[in-house]
Amino acid sequence: MVESSMVGNRKAVPEKRHRFRCAVATLFAASLLAAGCAGGEAEQAAGGAQDPSGHYPVTVDNCGRKVTFDKAPSRVYLGFQSAAELFFGLGLGDRAIAQIKPMDTPLPEQAADFERVADKSPDAYVPVGKEEMFGLRPDMLFAYVNSEYGGPDQLAPGLATVDELGSIGAQVYALVCPDDNPVQTSFTYRAIADLGVIFDVEDRATALIEEMKARVADVQKRVAGREPVPVFYYYGGEGPITTGSRDAFVNEVIGLAGGKNVFGDVGGGRRGFLRVSQEQVAATDPAVFLIGASANSDKDAQAKTDYLHRLFPEMRASKDKRHTLTYDTANTPGWRWVDVVEDLARTLHPDAFTDKPATPPTTTRGSR
Repeated sequence: MVESSMVGNRKAVPEKRHRFRCAVATLFAASLLAAGCAGGEAEQAAGGAQDPSGHYPVTVDNCGRKVTFDKAPSRVYLGFQSAAELFFGLGLGDRAIAQIKPMDTPLPEQAADFERVADKSPDAYVPVGKEEMFGLRPDMLFAYVNSEYGGPDQLAPGLATVDELGSIGAQVYALVCPDDNPVQTSFTYRAIADLGVIFDVEDRATALIEEMKARVADVQKRVAGREPVPVFYYYGGEGPITTGSRDAFVNEVIGLAGGKNVFGDVGGGRRGFLRVSQEQVAATDPAVFLIGASANSDKDAQAKTDYLHRLFPEMRASKDKRHTLTYDTANTPGWRWVDVVEDLARTLHPDAFTDKPATPPTTTRGSR
């Protein structure tokens, strides 16, 4: 185990009780019968032609498209784990029918949802192919990014496209859009707010957004006025080495935590990843290493930490043994990046958190 492991996330906002409404059903064109009070699932089973709450239809803007929902989706396929965690965090797990295989150990408060919803995908980044997707009969794909629903960025052939999913009545909503560059933390709030509208849980969504923003604001208040600490983000590789540029999601996270990305003045490629030589890294002098490692493997984290200390022994980060971790599901818009902001800020400015002890790292880390 390396020091400064990830801080545990807060529990999801408690689910608000669903209020049942009564509806009047028309039978045989001549007689009317009063229908019993029923929840959303019963309405869908009966055809759900009328929305007694008056909430639907609703339309949200997503990736240049207007996406309309006549009722709350009840058969949702979940994309990359960052999207699934937001969905479960909003208490919507009973509406998911399948998910892309999770790559990191689920958070304790979401473990039951991840266990219940079947893993239907070849790996942690690619959904099932078109025919299998059609067989699942989804009415919504909540994707992380467009590589999960066809198009030029797709990671595998034969994936169902937006139009093809639409032909079976499935709407597509993506957490990150094709033209979103750089990827920003605010995309989390955008997706939560839209899910609140789509599933008629706006109060729950607003409360979650406010909680996340309050945690970030607390960090910002603590590090305000302090000298930003130089940070080297290590994603992997031994030559060239992959890091994050000013266009990387992690660059914003480092800034929010009171740090300064040592490659933050350099533009990067798609999604901000930058490949640099060992000599270019050696020319910087970071005080802290932010290491991208598997949250499921202490060996991976330790190996990467040892590699950096061995390769760059004269750096302040090596001499002072100052490092902390991030990983793929935390290095994206989603449920966990606020944890990284808090944890990194504690590593960069420990004296700013003397009144607020860290949550034990075992709350987010575990084994499969």
